[in-house]
Parts: sequence; structure tokens; C-alpha cells
Amino acid sequence: MAYTITVKQGNLLNEKADFIVNASNTRFILGSGVSMAFKKHCGIAFQKEMEAVLNAYGRNFEQGDVVVTSSAGVTNFDYALHVAVMNYNPGIRYDKKNPTLETIERALYNIEKYLNEYAKNEERKIKIALPLMGCGVGSLDKKEVVKLYKNFFERDVDFDCEVIIYGYSEEDYCLILRIIK
Repeated sequence: MAYTITVKQGNLLNEKADFIVNASNTRFILGSGVSMAFKKHCGIAFQKEMEAVLNAYGRNFEQGDVVVTSSAGVTNFDYALHVAVMNYNPGIRYDKKNPTLETIERALYNIEKYLNEYAKNEERKIKIALPLMGCGVGSLDKKEVVKLYKNFFERDVDFDCEVIIYGYSEEDYCLILRIIK
């Protein structure tokens, strides 16, 4: 089996999916970019659930770590996968906060662990929507991130999964489409 890739343009939070990826930070604060869009779409209850998950772990998260929460009652997706992209841990300053391509690759493998576990209880193709992680505030090169996605999602896996990669702008959409196809 394999991943199938679909490319779309617009707001990934409008997608009907099992999982939607939140490109967040190591403190899981819904502050800007995709995280702020999640806060607006899902409401304050979403941030409170994220804080409870963070407190339950009792440790700092590292870049590339992933945690799962509900959709906080939003009906178009079942779960959010929060990816620690930016490093907001104490003592981290300036460009040390930004992700690397290795951060994104680590995140993809951690996302895949959740997908694999979820797929064990499903007899249908699962669906995940994700943005270009690390390309906003994190300043990663979009072209390089898309190439990383392409290489990662061209692999065979033990489950059926549709991956929807979102470009927020038309320019991003065209870039993703050009590299993926």
C-alpha cells in the first residue's frame, strides 16, 4: 500500500479529514500562522485541551515531536496532530528557535506513527491534511520542504492514506503541484 497525494489551495482547516496537522511550537501555544488559524476555527477549548496534554507529559517537547488532540468539537476533522516546529523552550533564542529540514523529517516520521496506529482500527483509507510546515515564521525554503514531503510520501506503508498537502496561496499551490506531479 502507499500514500496517495492530493494538492489543494486554500485553508486546510476547511478539509474533511481524519487528521489535520497543526504546525505549532514546543509549548503548543496557538499564536500565529497555522496555529492561529486552528485557534480561530476550533476556539479556546482547543487551546485548553492542548495545555492539558502538555501538562500531562510533564516535560519539554523537542522540535519534531507530535501530540494528538481531539478537534474540540469541530466536525470536519476528528483529530489534530500538533507538530513542535518552532522551539519555544526556555533559553532558546533568535535563529535557534527555527526548524531545520531534519526537524520536518522527524515530524513526518512521528506523524506516520500516529497514522499507522490509527489505521490498525480502520478498514478504509484514512485522510490527513497538512500545511507546509516550517515555511512561515520558521523561514524554511518551501521548495525544499515540498521535496522532502514528496520523498517521504512516495514510500510504501502498511496502510492506505490520502495525504492532502495545502498551499495557502495560489503561488504555494502551484509550487507544490509542480514538484509533486
